[in-house]
Amino acid sequence: MTTSHATAGSNWFGRWRAIVLATLHSFFFERDNAPRCAAVAFFGFLSFFPAIATVALIYGIVANRQMVADTIETVGDVVPQMAQGIIAEQLTMLASQPPVTLGLGLLITVPFALWSGSRGVDSLLYAMSRIRNEAPRRGFFKSLAYAIGLSIGGAVFVVLALLAVAGLPALIPWPSGEEVVALALRWPVLLLLSVLVLAALYRWGPDRHPRKFRHIWPGAILASLLWLLAGAIFSIYVENWGNYEATFGSVSAAVVLLLWLYNSAQILVLGAAFNTEIERATDGREAVSPTPPR
Repeated sequence: MTTSHATAGSNWFGRWRAIVLATLHSFFFERDNAPRCAAVAFFGFLSFFPAIATVALIYGIVANRQMVADTIETVGDVVPQMAQGIIAEQLTMLASQPPVTLGLGLLITVPFALWSGSRGVDSLLYAMSRIRNEAPRRGFFKSLAYAIGLSIGGAVFVVLALLAVAGLPALIPWPSGEEVVALALRWPVLLLLSVLVLAALYRWGPDRHPRKFRHIWPGAILASLLWLLAGAIFSIYVENWGNYEATFGSVSAAVVLLLWLYNSAQILVLGAAFNTEIERATDGREAVSPTPPR
């Protein structure tokens, strides 16, 4: 019995070792992966400001000044300080506007934000399809509908995440001395929201959906954890060792934001690659066509 348990444990370790190695191989040695993620970062950068304006308009309707201040402080733990200033300026300015002005601004900003945001999402979906060795098969209008739908879902996630990290301690009447518990709870809530959104992205984003949800959760959890961890590490690096202001001058904040978006895109694609290798290993065969798209 001991031998059988040891054999089962060895097989389990061997399977996961093979999955991890295959994931790293497909991620690092896929020659087009870096340019795809760079394209995601570029279109994400173009859509970032109208998207931030839209989120800030929605957030300004439901948030007060204290929640905005708490949000800015919390965002600094994940986003580098130079990029944080851009978000802080938008949130502070728009949250101070009256609701009527915010509602009018929302009608003007949302269409442009959806169009530009959908371009970044479409680039991400293309990168995820290619990491699965699949050629995009959706038509133009269907791809556009998917990208817009996922853009809306992403905007809802950002608003909920902001409310979670800043509004949870303010909205729930915690007993005196237990505010620390509320501050600690917002990070698991943010992680849970991130996992749910990425699971939806991995399920309905690629042209060919994974057949089972158990092939989706591992990549969503891995990408969420890496995204939070990498964001914190990158923020510490930029603030302490990365001398971007001396190199890039007045555009240093834009460069830092581009790098952060690029790192985020890499992590999302890595999660998709992890799910793909799990699906292949579970099926005992290549569940995705090995022929690369032309």
